[in-house]
Amino acid sequence: MLRSVDSLRTEISAPLTSRMGPQTKILTAEVHGDEVRGLALCPGKVIRYVFAAQTQRLRTKALLSLTLSTRKPAA
Repeated sequence: MLRSVDSLRTEISAPLTSRMGPQTKILTAEVHGDEVRGLALCPGKVIRYVFAAQTQRLRTKALLSLTLSTRKPAA
Protein backbone atom coordinates (compact mmCIF):
# COMPACT_ATOMS: atom_id res chain seq x y z
CA MET A 1 0.00 0.00 0.00
CA LEU A 2 1.61 3.21 -1.17
CA ARG A 3 1.14 6.41 0.77
CA SER A 4 2.65 9.82 0.39
CA VAL A 5 5.53 10.91 2.58
CA ASP A 6 3.43 13.76 3.96
CA SER A 7 0.70 11.39 5.16
CA LEU A 8 3.31 9.14 6.79
CA ARG A 9 4.88 12.07 8.61
CA THR A 10 1.46 13.26 9.80
CA GLU A 11 0.55 9.76 11.02
CA ILE A 12 3.74 9.27 13.03
CA SER A 13 4.39 12.83 14.26
CA ALA A 14 1.79 12.90 17.07
CA PRO A 15 2.84 9.68 18.87
CA LEU A 16 6.54 10.41 18.36
CA THR A 17 6.24 13.98 19.62
CA SER A 18 4.26 12.93 22.68
CA ARG A 19 6.90 10.34 23.62
CA MET A 20 10.16 12.12 22.69
CA GLY A 21 9.23 15.81 23.05
CA PRO A 22 8.18 18.72 20.85
CA GLN A 23 11.62 19.25 19.28
CA THR A 24 11.59 15.84 17.56
CA LYS A 25 12.29 15.93 13.82
CA ILE A 26 11.41 13.02 11.56
CA LEU A 27 14.28 12.19 9.21
CA THR A 28 12.87 9.17 7.33
CA ALA A 29 9.55 7.34 7.08
CA GLU A 30 8.99 4.05 5.20
CA VAL A 31 6.03 1.68 4.95
CA HIS A 32 6.68 -2.01 5.66
CA GLY A 33 3.35 -3.85 5.61
CA ASP A 34 1.16 -2.11 8.18
CA GLU A 35 4.18 -0.62 10.00
CA VAL A 36 5.84 2.75 9.51
CA ARG A 37 9.59 2.61 10.23
CA GLY A 38 12.22 5.29 10.19
CA LEU A 39 14.70 7.55 11.93
CA ALA A 40 14.09 10.65 14.01
CA LEU A 41 16.30 13.30 15.57
CA CYS A 42 15.57 14.24 19.19
CA PRO A 43 17.55 16.61 21.40
CA GLY A 44 20.81 14.75 21.95
CA LYS A 45 19.71 11.50 20.26
CA VAL A 46 19.13 9.77 16.96
CA ILE A 47 16.39 7.16 17.35
CA ARG A 48 14.90 4.38 15.26
CA TYR A 49 11.12 4.01 15.50
CA VAL A 50 8.57 1.40 14.45
CA PHE A 51 4.90 2.42 14.50
CA ALA A 52 2.26 -0.32 14.11
CA ALA A 53 -0.70 1.36 12.41
CA GLN A 54 -3.39 -1.13 13.49
CA THR A 55 -2.51 -1.20 17.19
CA GLN A 56 -1.12 2.38 17.37
CA ARG A 57 1.96 0.97 19.16
CA LEU A 58 5.21 2.93 18.93
CA ARG A 59 8.59 1.30 19.63
CA THR A 60 11.76 3.36 19.79
CA LYS A 61 15.45 2.58 20.18
CA ALA A 62 18.29 5.06 20.62
CA LEU A 63 20.96 4.56 17.96
CA LEU A 64 23.18 7.47 18.96
CA SER A 65 23.27 9.52 22.14
CA LEU A 66 25.33 12.64 22.64
CA THR A 67 26.81 13.06 26.11
CA LEU A 68 28.90 15.66 27.85
CA SER A 69 32.60 15.00 28.20
CA THR A 70 33.80 14.08 31.69
CA ARG A 71 37.50 14.41 30.84
CA LYS A 72 39.45 17.24 32.44
CA PRO A 73 42.26 19.00 30.57
CA ALA A 74 45.79 17.79 31.43
CA ALA A 75 47.16 21.08 32.66
